[in-house]
Amino acid sequence: MEELNHTLFFAINASVHSSVEMRLFATFLAQWLIIGTPLLLIGLWLRGTRHHRAAAVTATLSIVFALGCNLLISSLWFHPRPFMLGLGQNFMEHAPESSFPSDHATVMFTLALALMLASLSRLGVLILLLATLVGWARVYLGVHFPFDIAGSLLVSLISAWLVPQVLSWRHLGEHLLDVLERLYQRVFPPVARRNTHR
Repeated sequence: MEELNHTLFFAINASVHSSVEMRLFATFLAQWLIIGTPLLLIGLWLRGTRHHRAAAVTATLSIVFALGCNLLISSLWFHPRPFMLGLGQNFMEHAPESSFPSDHATVMFTLALALMLASLSRLGVLILLLATLVGWARVYLGVHFPFDIAGSLLVSLISAWLVPQVLSWRHLGEHLLDVLERLYQRVFPPVARRNTHR
């Protein structure tokens, strides 16, 4: 399996002859696109209906759970990054830490899948496409192996499915949303009055 992982990595990783423009595009995807995640979640909360706010809460908790899983996996099994093994080309500075799974890809995949499971399919599919590009970019720039991205997708699938199951138990998600909306109404009363009744 590791041989296949390396073969796929060399097929995707940028060469020394790759264009500066392509590397800049990949860097934007790999490092900066993830900033849109909290902005989107805040937007869903502020501008959406109660259903959108519930989806934002579920997606946030799913992402937190997925990142916790990543932390556990990387602490139990260390897998070096390509540049730590002297493989391929590295075009992005990164700490020499465990590569499996990718946190960036996990956040994006989990967000996409959580929104899709919350019946926000169009938005979820769009983010899934962006998540795939993020995964590609991190391999292209030499900081991850393809299996790191595949591992992220697996963690995301489990997290995006499991968290809503827990929240539906005894209507925990509804109770949590009620508490968060009341807190929102106290902290931001003018804005909350316009948004929490939709």
